[in-house]
Amino acid sequence: MFFFNALSEAPIFFAAKYFLEKYKTNSLLLFSAFFYLIRFIVAAAATSPVYFLFFGMLQSLSFGVFLVTVRYYVKLVAPAALKTTAQSIAMMSAFGAAGIIGSLLGGYLIDNYGMTVMFNVTIIFGSAAVLILVFVVFKDRRVLKSRV
Repeated sequence: MFFFNALSEAPIFFAAKYFLEKYKTNSLLLFSAFFYLIRFIVAAAATSPVYFLFFGMLQSLSFGVFLVTVRYYVKLVAPAALKTTAQSIAMMSAFGAAGIIGSLLGGYLIDNYGMTVMFNVTIIFGSAAVLILVFVVFKDRRVLKSRV
């Protein structure tokens, strides 16, 4: 699975500049969130190890796009003197604190309610994130159209 993760991420990293020039950051975050949701669903539905090969191949479309997009977005909004600090804080919160909190809550749910409940909660939160991003992306499009 880790081999497919790395293999699938490399093309995304090489093509990142093209995607960042062609699409808005909110659209790329929506794309990434959608594939994170698909990964959660694949993991929840897994009945054999083969499912985790698909899970690994979706890594590039979720994590790869997310990483490139967040770093680019922080570069756009952070003041010049604080770009490195802002990127460090963004990465720390996205992968450090979020990973710790998510692991603790996931472990709590598994210990007290079982794997099915943990996957259901994860899918519900992932769906909520996708819906919020859909709203943001379409709201931005309407604002841009009204200015023209």
